[in-house]
Amino acid sequence: MARFATADLPRGDRFAAWQQTVAPLFAVRPLKHRPPGGFSAALTAYHFGAFLLCHSRADAARYLRSDSRRQIDDLDHYLLHLPLQQGGAFGAGAARRLRPMDVGIWDMALPAGFLAGAGEAISLVVPRTTLAPLLKDPNRQHGRVLRRETPLGAILAQHMVAIYLEASRFRLAEASALATAAISLIAICLGFAPDATLLVPSPARENLARRIRQYIEQNLHRETLTPDTIVSELFVSRSQLYRQFERLGGVQHYVRQRRLRQCLLALCNPLYAGQRIADIAYERGFSDEAHFSRLFRAAFGMSPRAARKAAAQGDDAVLAALVPKPGPAQAQRPTLADPAPFAHWIRELAIA
Repeated sequence: MARFATADLPRGDRFAAWQQTVAPLFAVRPLKHRPPGGFSAALTAYHFGAFLLCHSRADAARYLRSDSRRQIDDLDHYLLHLPLQQGGAFGAGAARRLRPMDVGIWDMALPAGFLAGAGEAISLVVPRTTLAPLLKDPNRQHGRVLRRETPLGAILAQHMVAIYLEASRFRLAEASALATAAISLIAICLGFAPDATLLVPSPARENLARRIRQYIEQNLHRETLTPDTIVSELFVSRSQLYRQFERLGGVQHYVRQRRLRQCLLALCNPLYAGQRIADIAYERGFSDEAHFSRLFRAAFGMSPRAARKAAAQGDDAVLAALVPKPGPAQAQRPTLADPAPFAHWIRELAIA
């Protein structure tokens, strides 16, 4: 869990501190009429392994993702936003209303603008690699609004509230199982809700890195998932492929880390408690159990068997492996002036 608040900061520093806190997601612009006494905001974030849950309480402001910004940070997440009190509005001119207990969806790979009223809200940040494979139209989610008076909108909103209310009390195994169920519920709600409220009516064009990551995620189970396979099946050059994954340690490293991450999540999930560790590894692309165990220990500091046992007992050791760790410069106690680990969680959510 990470917490941030402006209450102890000088009034003149509060808005700038809030801007820095949410900078991994949005640029924030003040409204013309600020409340007396300066800007007030607070954020609590919980890491569920497969997604982040955030509870915010903030004065009214405008939140923006420009086209240049989204190309620079290359975030590949969906954001589900649920206002609990004052609502807001999507897009230029504030044309699409989001009322309290409506659920709005952003595709963070696309430009966005949102006017948020003062009050509390709950948000889920879900990586595309987790949710998109379950969606019929993963590129047609931006700007959707699930209305509170519809059955699916009401169920999703109530589910988000329930997770938040109990977030601080979940044991690791419970949180892991709940994350799996929550992702499935989100996919069901988005799959059956009407499309009439789309902000972007046609599929968004994917950039190359996003297309490759989506292909990798859908094919992690294949032993033949190699750079050669990706080059051949996606019709990209080898240099293009390597360039996209240079900052992530290379293509093969990325594939291996995604497979290990999926294995760790399965071992922490009581739904897989009766499945052999070898089968968990095989189903995620590892062909040799001993080799898998060595890679797993090197990545997470414990054997697969120890990770499963620690998760069942709620041991913090496996929680530390499940939740991405900030680098040395981010390891200090988080404050608004230095918003680690939240910023680190956002950047690494889809690739940890």
